[in-house]
Amino acid sequence: MSSQNEDRVPENNFIPAILGFINFGILLAIAMPLMSYSTGLWDFTFVAAGVYFELKFIRCLSRAHEQPLTRVSPRNRNSIPKEGIYARIRHPVAAGAIYLNIALLFFFRSLYLIPIVPVFGAMWYLYAKYDEDIMLERFGDEYREYMRGTSMFRGAGFDQQRLASSGYDMY
Repeated sequence: MSSQNEDRVPENNFIPAILGFINFGILLAIAMPLMSYSTGLWDFTFVAAGVYFELKFIRCLSRAHEQPLTRVSPRNRNSIPKEGIYARIRHPVAAGAIYLNIALLFFFRSLYLIPIVPVFGAMWYLYAKYDEDIMLERFGDEYREYMRGTSMFRGAGFDQQRLASSGYDMY
């Protein structure tokens, strides 16, 4: 019976692509007419910050799509992706989208985007929670253990376990 599941072609996961089109279509439609066109020193600083977050977006998405399980719906996965970027981040596609939202906030430098970007960040968080609920249902304790060793969006650069072992909180 397991050989039948392995022979089946997995369903593609189109939800992130649809969410991305909605997210960035709405964001660009709102931001383009409201964009600040000044060229002061602060504007160059904001653009530099936008470039930083844009590079994080590119890094997350390119490393996520190196793994074939990125494109498989969570309901059809036979295993938990634990290699590459998935060894540090459980949802690199959603993390990349959040980074791109922040980058566009810096690029467009419009105050009207400040309340909109957190709404789209929450949308990506809800998608990630939906994905995690499915994975917990399918893999149970194995996925819980994976969750303990990885971060949802940021990577393993700053987590409580490393902070506790660093001696930071010993005083």
